[in-house]
Amino acid sequence: MSDYFPADLLSEILVKLPVKTLIRFTAVSKSWRSIITSAAFIASHLSTNSENQTLLLTRHGKHSKLDHFSFLKASENGGFGINSSSEIKIPFEFPIEYSRIVGSCDGLVCLSNDMFFRNPSIPSIIIWNPSVRNHIVLPNPTINPIESHHVVLGFGGFGSNAYKVVRLVYVRKIDDVSCLSVPPQVEIFSLDKRRSWRRLIGGVGITLWALKSTHCRAYVNGVVHWLAYKPFDENQPRRCSILAFDIGDEVFGEVMPPDELAKEASASLGIFVIEDSLGIVGSNMVSWNVWVMKEYCVRESWTKLYTIDLLEEITHFVWFWKSGEALLTIRDLGLVVYNPETKETKDPGIYGDPYSFFVDNYVESLVLVRGHG
Repeated sequence: MSDYFPADLLSEILVKLPVKTLIRFTAVSKSWRSIITSAAFIASHLSTNSENQTLLLTRHGKHSKLDHFSFLKASENGGFGINSSSEIKIPFEFPIEYSRIVGSCDGLVCLSNDMFFRNPSIPSIIIWNPSVRNHIVLPNPTINPIESHHVVLGFGGFGSNAYKVVRLVYVRKIDDVSCLSVPPQVEIFSLDKRRSWRRLIGGVGITLWALKSTHCRAYVNGVVHWLAYKPFDENQPRRCSILAFDIGDEVFGEVMPPDELAKEASASLGIFVIEDSLGIVGSNMVSWNVWVMKEYCVRESWTKLYTIDLLEEITHFVWFWKSGEALLTIRDLGLVVYNPETKETKDPGIYGDPYSFFVDNYVESLVLVRGHG
């Protein structure tokens, strides 16, 4: 049938189809497979379907540390609600227990079992596309100090086939293991033909301790952000900040948080993507405040969106819906949706260990489809 269609017209038709259908169509003929697995078509399909976002959910039960992955279809209009959900099968053998999601970008999910980082013989990082059921296991990192150390990861991409994992390694000081040497050593893995780690020349250049927890990391505008602290100084109060890494330019920078939150402890702070912008949540010991940076890297543009008075009940912030609603966990209730306008909560029907929930936007893509690259 493809003989009767000009290639350009065929591409215009195929690019509007879902990934699952396109995977089946790769078996129609060599010409169809060539089109669907080409870099140009993969980029065009991603651009065309970027608004058709699903939610990626991970969680585990209260009595099992085995992670479960699901796709959620949320309501397109109004408040947050789940229309449907489907479990995702893991198509690879990987020490999933104690794993975590480093990040998600353009249909790719970066997973790490960094509980095992100290054993360089165990593969610790995987990049996986659940839509095409393909993945790659990253080679073992090259920076593995014999001293006790702290590892922080980030993941993102800035164009077709230009996806990177950045790895920061902080060596603990011999005379004080609670302190980390700065700046860290840095290496980068690029999802290109070489597929290998390379050290970043010049390193970070900024003396910040980045935190590794999931709620301490956000990917916005091609930049990975980590909640961070300035090294301890007896003459100055400890202040928090945000370490930023531009995936495209491979340059580090610093984003200053609102003054009101700069002196807060890490346990009471978290950074998120809120309204497609960098956001931060913090407690002032009376209530929780949700902030968003309206103009990127302009400190004066930090704006307080709303305040939540459920201080003692909230145990963990998970994610923010485009309407401004927050997914968070409340003591004895589990995961709830908080509406800032009505100040009410509702049960979304998602259950698991309250501290295990991770939610992120996910868009289906053909990146890593078999036959490409």
